Amino acid sequence: MIRPLVPFLFFCSGATALVYEVIWSRYLGLMFGSTIQAQTVVLAVFMGGLALGNRVFGKRSDHLRQPLAVYGYVEILIGLYAFFFHNWYGLADQVFVKAGTGLLDHRGALLVLKSVLAVGLLLAPTLLMGGTLPLLAAWLQRSGTEAGRLSATFYAINSLGAVAGSFLGGFVLVRELGLLSAVQATALLNVLIGVTAIGVSRRNGDSKIQETPIVRGNSSDSKTSALTGRRVLIGGVLVAMTGGVSMGLEVVSSRLLALVFGGSLQAFAIMLMAFILGIGLGSALIATRRAQRWQKSGTTAWLLIMAAAYIGLFVFNMERVTVAYVKARGGLAPTPMGFLYHQILVGGISMIVLGFPAALVGATVPLWIQVLSETGAALGNRVGRLLTWNTLGAVVGVIVTGFVLMPMLGLRGSLGLLASLLAAIGGVVAWTEGQKKLAGAGIGVLALLGAVMAVGGENWRQVFSYGVFRYRNGDQIEEALKRRRQYINIRFYEDAADATVSVESSNRPSETNQFVLRINGKPDASTKGDLSTQYLVAHLPLMALPDAKDVFMLGFGSGITGGAVLGHPIEQLVLAENCAPVLRAGGWFEPWNRGVLSDRRTRLRNEDARTVLKLSPQLYDVVICEPSNPWVAGVGNVFSREFYELAAGRLKPGGIVAQWFHIYEVSDDIVFMVLRTFNQVFPAMEIWETLDGDIILLGALKPWPSSPEIFARGFAREQPGRDMKELGIRGPEMLWTRQVASQRTAHAITGAGPVQSDFFPVLDFEAPKAFYIGRGARDLFDFDERTQQLLLAAPAKNPLFEKFTGQDLDGIFAANATGNLELRGYLRWRFTQPNGDGGVGGPPGEPLFPTLFRTPGSFGRDPILPPDVLPDHAICTRAFARIYADPDHAQASIQNIEDALGRVIAAAGSAEDLNWDPALFAGIAAKALIRSGDVGAAKRLLALGLKVNPRDPKLHYLERIIERR
Repeated sequence: MIRPLVPFLFFCSGATALVYEVIWSRYLGLMFGSTIQAQTVVLAVFMGGLALGNRVFGKRSDHLRQPLAVYGYVEILIGLYAFFFHNWYGLADQVFVKAGTGLLDHRGALLVLKSVLAVGLLLAPTLLMGGTLPLLAAWLQRSGTEAGRLSATFYAINSLGAVAGSFLGGFVLVRELGLLSAVQATALLNVLIGVTAIGVSRRNGDSKIQETPIVRGNSSDSKTSALTGRRVLIGGVLVAMTGGVSMGLEVVSSRLLALVFGGSLQAFAIMLMAFILGIGLGSALIATRRAQRWQKSGTTAWLLIMAAAYIGLFVFNMERVTVAYVKARGGLAPTPMGFLYHQILVGGISMIVLGFPAALVGATVPLWIQVLSETGAALGNRVGRLLTWNTLGAVVGVIVTGFVLMPMLGLRGSLGLLASLLAAIGGVVAWTEGQKKLAGAGIGVLALLGAVMAVGGENWRQVFSYGVFRYRNGDQIEEALKRRRQYINIRFYEDAADATVSVESSNRPSETNQFVLRINGKPDASTKGDLSTQYLVAHLPLMALPDAKDVFMLGFGSGITGGAVLGHPIEQLVLAENCAPVLRAGGWFEPWNRGVLSDRRTRLRNEDARTVLKLSPQLYDVVICEPSNPWVAGVGNVFSREFYELAAGRLKPGGIVAQWFHIYEVSDDIVFMVLRTFNQVFPAMEIWETLDGDIILLGALKPWPSSPEIFARGFAREQPGRDMKELGIRGPEMLWTRQVASQRTAHAITGAGPVQSDFFPVLDFEAPKAFYIGRGARDLFDFDERTQQLLLAAPAKNPLFEKFTGQDLDGIFAANATGNLELRGYLRWRFTQPNGDGGVGGPPGEPLFPTLFRTPGSFGRDPILPPDVLPDHAICTRAFARIYADPDHAQASIQNIEDALGRVIAAAGSAEDLNWDPALFAGIAAKALIRSGDVGAAKRLLALGLKVNPRDPKLHYLERIIERR
C-alpha cells in the first residue's frame, strides 16, 4: 500500500541529481574558469563517479538483506554531503589557489590539478548517486515478477525526474535562492527521500520479501552461463556505443541550436530538458507491457536505424527549421510574456530536433535492462554493469565529439558521422540476429546520409554563422539570408568544442574594408562598426595613467584593443583568452591589431581570465575587461562583485580597471545593477560613452586625476594620437566630450539595490529576458553631465565645450553617435545651422535645452509659457531658465523655487496631484547650490523636493552626491 511511493521517491531522486549537476558545475566553473577543458573535466568526473557507483553498488546490491533501506541511507548521505558542499568548495578553492600558483605556464599540470580537485569534490556524491538504480533493481527483483520491466520503468521515472531537476536548477532555484540556499534546499529533499525510503522498507520488511536465488558462477549448466556472459558483454558494448553516440549528438545538437536560439543559460537548460525528456519518454514507452512482445534485438536495430534516418532528415531540413523559428519568434510580442512563449517555442523545436532522436537512442538502455533480466537472477549486478558501460561510453562520446569530431568535421559533418555510426550499429545488430532486410535498411540509411552530407556545406555555414537569434523581422528572414549569401564572404570558420568562430567580409563596394568576428553567430568585434569601442577601452585607462607599465586584458576579440594598448610605452600585456579559435581568427585582423600576438611584450594566456588573476600574484597598472554580452551563458561571472574584488586585488597602488558594457538590448535595471556592482568595489568611478550603445566604466580604489592636461601625454604618442584622430577626436579636450559622468557624480547614480554575485547571479536570468525584449536602456543619460547634470560638471568643461565648432562636433559624434537622446537632438539642430554651426546657442523655442555645448548666456531668461500654466509652475520655470542662464548669480531664482515648493507642500500637494513636477525644480535649485558650495541650503531644497515626490531618483542621486562631499 505504501510501496507505490517508491517510484515517486526515485523521481525526486532524479530531480535532485540534475539540480546538483547544474549547481555544482556552476561552482566548479567559478573555481576553475569557463574553459572547455575545465568544463569537460567536471562533466567527466561527474559521469565517471556515476559509472563507478553503478559498478560498486551493482556488485553488492543483490546480496543485501534490505536494498531499499540501503537506498534510503544512500540518499541521506548524498543530502548530508550536498548540504555542506559550499564548505568543501571553499576548502578546495583555497587548495587550488595555493597549489595552482605557478602552474599557468604548465597547462597540463594545471589540468591535472583541476581534475584531482574535481574528483575530490564530486567522486563521493556521484558514486552514491550511481548506486541508486542498482539498489532499487535488487529490491524490485525481491518484490515479485517483472523485475526487469519495472527496473526499466524506474530508469524512465528517474530520467523524467531529471527533466524536473533541469527545470528547477536552470529556471527556479538558483534564481530565487542563489547557489548556496538552492543546494541546501535540495540536500534537505534528499534527506527526506532517504528517511521516507527507510520508513517504507521497515514497514514492508525488505528482508522478509521472498528472495529469488541468485545465479552463481558454478552453475551446472555451463552452456547457459557462457551464453549469459556473452549476452551481458554484447549488451554492455552496445549501450556503451549508443551512450557515446547519444552524448555526442547532445553536444553537437545543443551547439547547433545555440546558433539558432542564442547561447543563453535558459536556452541550454531547455535543450538539456528536451534531451533528457526524450530519453525519459522513450524509456517509458519501451518499459510498457505492450512493448514486451517486441523482439528485443530487432527493436534495438530499428530504434538506431530510425534515429539515424531522422538525424539525416533534420540535417537536410535544418535551415528550413531555422527560418520557421525566426518567423515564429518574430510574431511574439517583445514583452516578458512574449519571452515566456518564446521559451515554449524553443522547447518545442528542441524536442523536434533533439528530443525525438534522444528518445530512440536512449530507449536502448531500458530495453537491454529487460534483456539482461532474463539471463539470471542477479539483476542489481546486471543493471549496475550495464549502466557503467553506458556512462563510460557517454564520457568518451563527449570528449571525442568535442575535441576531435567538431574541430575536424564541423557541426554538420559531426552530425553526419554520428548518425552514420547509429545506422552502422543498427545494421550490425540486425545482421547478427539474421534480420537481413533490416540490415539492408541500415545500409540504405548510410547511403542517404552520405548523399545529404555531400552537398550544402557552404550554405549551412552562411545560415548558422548569421546569428538569427538577433534577427527580429521574421517576415524578411528569407530575403535577409539571400542577401547574406550574395554579399558576405566567410573568410574563417571553425566549429570548436566551445564555440563556433567565423570571420566574414562584405563584397559591397562601401564595406570592402570591414571584417567582422562572430562568436556563435554574434558579432563581437569588427574593423569599422566597433572601432571606437575597441580603441577607447584601451586608450581611456592608459591616458588616465600615462605611466602604466603592466596591463592585463580579459578577452582577445579581434585583437584591435590589444594592439591599441601596445601603442603606449608599456612593458607587458598579459592577454587572457579562453577560446583558442578566436586567437586563430585574429590573423585576419592583423592590419588593424598590429600583430599583437607576435609582439614581444604580449604574454598570451589561453586560459580563463579569472583563473589567470587567481593563480598569478602579478600586479597591474591597468586591467581591461572586454567580455561578451552578459546574456551569453557564463559571461555574468566577469560582471560579478567577486570578480571585481579579484581584479582590485591585482591592481598596483593607483591602478585602474576598465570595464566595457552596453546599453542596447538591455534594461535600465540591469545597467544600474552593473554600475552598482562595479561601484561597490571601486568607490572612484567614471562612465564614458564610446558610441550609441557602448559604455566604458573606469574604476579605482581611490580617486585619480582626470583632465585634458593628463590626457595630453597619451595624445602626444604617435599611435594613440592617430587612433583618436580616426575617431574624430583631434585633441585631449575633445576626448572629454565622451565622458558621461565624472568621479564627482558617477558614484551617486545608483543607490541600494541588487548586485551581481557569483552565488546570486541575477544577470544570468534577467539579461536573456532583456535581450529578447530588445529595447535599449536610456535612463543612464538622466545623469549625464553633458546635459541634465551640466551644473555638476567640472567648471573647466563648459568653457572648453563652448569653443567646439559644428565641424568639431560632427567629427566627434557623426560616425560614433551618442546614445543620449537630448544631446543627439541638440547636435541635430546644431548641424542644420549655417556652416554647421549655430554659434553656441540653442534652438528657438527650446530655451531650456540643457547642454554644456551652449554658453550660459544663450539660455533664454523669459521662456514662452502656455496660457493655462499654474502660477507656481510659471515661477519655477522662469527660475529654472535663469539658473541656467547665470548659474553663478542664481540666489533669487533659487529662492523663488523654494518659496513655490513651500506653497505646494502647505497645500498638501504632491507630484501625483499636479500636472507638473515641483521636484524637478527642487533638483535644479539644489544643483546650483552644490555648484556654489552651499551644501546646507542644497540639503534644504532636496528635503522640500522629497516631500513632494519621495521616490524621485534624481533627488536621491543629489543626496548621495552631497553625502560624498
